[in-house]
Amino acid sequence: MIVDAHCHLWRRWPYPSTPPPGAATATALVGEMAANGVARAFVVAAAIGGEDARTQNPHNNDDVAEMVGERPSAFRMFADVDSRWSPFYHRPGSATRLAEDVSRTGAHGFTHYLGDADDGWFDTAEAAEFFTTAEGLGLVASVHAPPAWHAAIGALAERHPDLTLLLHHQGLATTDEDVEALIALAKHPRIAVKVSGFRYVSTTTPPYADVRARLVRVALAFGAERLAWGSDWPVSTQHHSYADALAFADDALAFFDASERDQVFGGTILALYPWRS
Repeated sequence: MIVDAHCHLWRRWPYPSTPPPGAATATALVGEMAANGVARAFVVAAAIGGEDARTQNPHNNDDVAEMVGERPSAFRMFADVDSRWSPFYHRPGSATRLAEDVSRTGAHGFTHYLGDADDGWFDTAEAAEFFTTAEGLGLVASVHAPPAWHAAIGALAERHPDLTLLLHHQGLATTDEDVEALIALAKHPRIAVKVSGFRYVSTTTPPYADVRARLVRVALAFGAERLAWGSDWPVSTQHHSYADALAFADDALAFFDASERDQVFGGTILALYPWRS
């Protein structure tokens, strides 16, 4: 079974660029999944959009929860909690907002998009309460953590050993130094990595040949059981097709055997975030 560990749904196309056909609708995503043999998908909520009201998605958690509820056999979600675009980013009350958001949406995981620079928030009492709450609720933390945060992620994993951390887009590692810092996190057994967002970590155009060697190093360090493929649909369609998102990862990880590939393309995410009814 192929499972998409990272995609998005929005009521409004959140970028100033021309939206792709079907934009970010559940119907369009289900169509892409069916065409590519993908059985299930985890939708990462992201309350993004510009200042123009036509691109804003302030209620994306509730919108995604509604779409998940309409297609429970196809979707589960990560709720967006206090991400970098939020007015509540690293502000007091985060643990309460986390508990409220996952309770309201029914999510068993959340996403938190960090800014480019480490602002020291992970070392605060507020963050300790936030992640202790997540740990206690048994939530999966799907984290957008640029390389500047990797050391802090490791320290966080030490302090919260029962918290599952799932890093977006190969940890956004674009240099050998970045990859070494990411690989250092493999010693923490509850840190996993999404094989997704190739365009974020490449300096070239599709098929992103420069990503392959770095991804192989990451894959060997973490193992298939801690890698989860994601399409990053529909954002990725500005650069390549849904089919390409599968093909790039499949090609780069061709050295894995069949059982390992099954892990990356579905088994890992279902083990980390069980598909509860």
